[in-house]
Amino acid sequence: MSLAIAPLNPVAKPVVPAIVSFATNCIQLLGMKLRTPFLALSLLVTVSLQSGAQEWPRFRGENGNGIGRISELPEEFTKAAFDWAVKLDGIGHSSPVLWGKKIFITIFDPEKKSRRVECFDSESGKQIWAWSKTVTEHNLHKHNNFASSTPVATKDAVYLVWGTGEQTEALALSLDGKKIWQRTWPAFSSDHGFGASPIISNGVLILHTDSVMDKKSLVAGLDPKTGETIWEVERITKGADEKHLTAYNTPTVMDVNGSPTVVVFQTNDGWKGLAPATGELMWEYGGDYSLRSVGSITSGDGIVFASVGSGGAGKHATALRPGKGGEPEVLYELGISDGLSYVPTPLIHDGLIYLWGDGGVLTCRQLEDGKEVYRERVGGNFFSSPVIADGKILCGSRDGEFVAVKLGRKFEILGRSPLSSGMNATPAIANNRLFLRTDTHLISIKGR
Repeated sequence: MSLAIAPLNPVAKPVVPAIVSFATNCIQLLGMKLRTPFLALSLLVTVSLQSGAQEWPRFRGENGNGIGRISELPEEFTKAAFDWAVKLDGIGHSSPVLWGKKIFITIFDPEKKSRRVECFDSESGKQIWAWSKTVTEHNLHKHNNFASSTPVATKDAVYLVWGTGEQTEALALSLDGKKIWQRTWPAFSSDHGFGASPIISNGVLILHTDSVMDKKSLVAGLDPKTGETIWEVERITKGADEKHLTAYNTPTVMDVNGSPTVVVFQTNDGWKGLAPATGELMWEYGGDYSLRSVGSITSGDGIVFASVGSGGAGKHATALRPGKGGEPEVLYELGISDGLSYVPTPLIHDGLIYLWGDGGVLTCRQLEDGKEVYRERVGGNFFSSPVIADGKILCGSRDGEFVAVKLGRKFEILGRSPLSSGMNATPAIANNRLFLRTDTHLISIKGR
């Protein structure tokens, strides 16, 4: 039986008893006994919400928390479990994103020097459209490429931000693959290339760009419909002799005393909490950082966490609890011996923070005080960020193995599944499917 009700109007109070009665009767038809009619209504609303399409609109899903819903995902799988698999013509580390039944990824073609946005049907794997543009190459780290930034999607468009030549470029494509608008910002330069992904908060498209040569960076809020600038916040390196360290991380959004706040982090400029609608500075914290921020910012339970590092290892991290106005509370700081990740973004769930290290060591800590719960070796090498679904922590390695670890305070490897090639992108979870982007394929695995 499929049931759905319209959202409740708080003004129309007389309607509520009728809806409650309807909900109770429907639940009783299913043979269930509930203590109160409002419990019946709550259950019915939950069932209704869960039956709809689940979006995975940006890097690491809704608000970048890396948590998705899927039922009975196998702990181990082979190619026989693939619902479909599509060979990709080109390379890229960007992660898949979904809106409705459409899945979007970016691909770089080294021979043609072009970058493509490709759209697939998430149920069949059939390509719906592809949009391409020539890339003017710029400096890259040996492990980076020109399709590293993950798009963000809405019901209206898919938005891309990347580096090309000596400029940052942003553009919007319709869900049918037609260009809506395009913007550029001059003077982009970086030691390792482009890596940050855009987000959307409170109807504003938020991105950042850096310049090593000019020693400054910019956070911007754009109108998603037109690409016009709504606000800009400049972040400048202090001191002419200081090295400017590009931020490769993706911002996060958190609620601070009832106000949505976009959190950005850059080595030279520290942390900033910005109002997404206006760019107004809500709070800031300078810290004492001297290394790159590559893994993205994670947030949960009113806390934000990010690390900096170099040479394939996280070496310094901070956990903050922002308040409205003034400096945030510094809960704790961690160092090189504390099992930090450098490229993979940590996960926050149920009072714990999980640090999946680049060298295959998983560390679980209490979120509030940073106290270690466990530190265990998974094995392998990782650039992909872990995600959570179906009681499992899931992550794919550069060595071509997909690992499932039990969620919670006790470490247990539930399964290891071979992939046909290495994996650098972060998984996506939507519509009861797990989507994996390996170095060669886009793969769908359906929940049971």
